[in-house]
Amino acid sequence: MKIRKAKEEDVDGIAIVHINSWKTTYKGILPDQYLSSMNLEAKKKNWLRNLKMLHNATFVAENANGEIIGFAAGGPEQTNDPHFQGEVYAIYFLKEYQQQGLGRKMIKTVIHELMKMEHKNLIIWALKDNPSCGFYKALGGQVIAEKTVKMAGVELIEVGFGWEDIQDILLHL
Repeated sequence: MKIRKAKEEDVDGIAIVHINSWKTTYKGILPDQYLSSMNLEAKKKNWLRNLKMLHNATFVAENANGEIIGFAAGGPEQTNDPHFQGEVYAIYFLKEYQQQGLGRKMIKTVIHELMKMEHKNLIIWALKDNPSCGFYKALGGQVIAEKTVKMAGVELIEVGFGWEDIQDILLHL
């Protein structure tokens, strides 16, 4: 697997991974109708905007054939929290590439980029029922906050995993 900084030309691959990983990760959490109606063109447009403006640390993972199989994005904490500076916004892999240690390699790359941006601490928000919450706990994340969010017409609980010192996450990799 090769990890590299995302480029605008990667929006097709990122959008495909985004949609397919949501369909597998959030099955039984979000309504099937919502998951099946996710629009590739809308996701591509969203990611093009993100790559141009929003995400300062967006990376893609490619398989041996050069196909995008995962992505992660991070940058400044998005809600103006007075305590947390850095945030991992997303980390997704296609189902067949999960549980192989690739997430650890990807998050390490994003963390190093956030450290270059001089972020001292970190938060990652995830749906409480997301099976990947165990991944964040294994990386030393502590649940430091909860909030209710509405997605696809359903109220869900989102939990914030925090690291007081961003370098602590590297100890678990």
